Amino acid sequence: MLPFAEELDVEKIHVQSPSAVVFLCGGPYSDIDKPVPLSLRDGFLKILDNPALRGKVIIQAEDITKLHVFSDAYEDVLQFETDLAEISELILLFCESEGSMAELGAFCVIQEIASRLLVVVRDRHWRGKGETSFIRLGPLRSLERKHGQKSIFVIDDADVGEVASPGGIKVDVLKDQLQTPLRTRLESTRDPTTFNLERPGHIIKLIVGLIQEYGALTFNEIDELLLIVGVYVPVLDLKGYLLCAVSVDWIARRKKGLDEFFIANPLPDAAVITTKTTRSVQNKVRRRLAIRQHWKDKDPLRYSVITRLMVASNE
Repeated sequence: MLPFAEELDVEKIHVQSPSAVVFLCGGPYSDIDKPVPLSLRDGFLKILDNPALRGKVIIQAEDITKLHVFSDAYEDVLQFETDLAEISELILLFCESEGSMAELGAFCVIQEIASRLLVVVRDRHWRGKGETSFIRLGPLRSLERKHGQKSIFVIDDADVGEVASPGGIKVDVLKDQLQTPLRTRLESTRDPTTFNLERPGHIIKLIVGLIQEYGALTFNEIDELLLIVGVYVPVLDLKGYLLCAVSVDWIARRKKGLDEFFIANPLPDAAVITTKTTRSVQNKVRRRLAIRQHWKDKDPLRYSVITRLMVASNE
């Protein structure tokens, strides 16, 4: 049994994002040093200084799905993208490819995700023949009705340019036009903090909070702690949730000795987990210090993993 595990109070859990994540979706993209954007999303990625997103973690699903660990955690990409969207403060979706249209359809039907969605769509897909398209009449109309006009930003082709046109996409114009909608949407997205068992994003934040409490945990220990606080997560789902947390740098994954550990990165708490009134250690800081001392005495390899990550983050 993990130290203090039986003292966790399952009735009083609040969760929050330890860092602000912006999930970016859209058309094809190239390396940052390639000067000619392949799409609106690629043009957005080539903005070297984006004031509206300073201090935010920008994540793209493709950066993770190409890794060998992805297939061990997910059977399809869209489910991974949906889970990532659940822990994102903002989902910025450039509706410009078949893949991004599939993402739009999936995200719009999930209330918690749709409320944090900003869709950028080209003018030609919004008016004229675009007015009768499935995208305009389906997902975009639903999004606008439920979450207001500020959830959709229409890009004028003449202003921003196109991939195939002379001069291509005008990155500076794209940057200037998106500052206000980005700030407006970020100001309007506030996720409730009271833990909700039905929300994958809340479970991911709880998992990160438990790892922060203990410094480093194995997969089986995370599963054990979740059951103690009354949260059952199937094995494949738990693998996926951990991959999401690793993807946004909330936790790290390290093999040490015979065990693989999930280690907390030095960030604000992802979960406020109170302990029962009969707890043996009253103060959270003292409790965490006691846990670290326990690892130092009983599990030096785990303690080494925790301390090495802390040292590396301060260098």
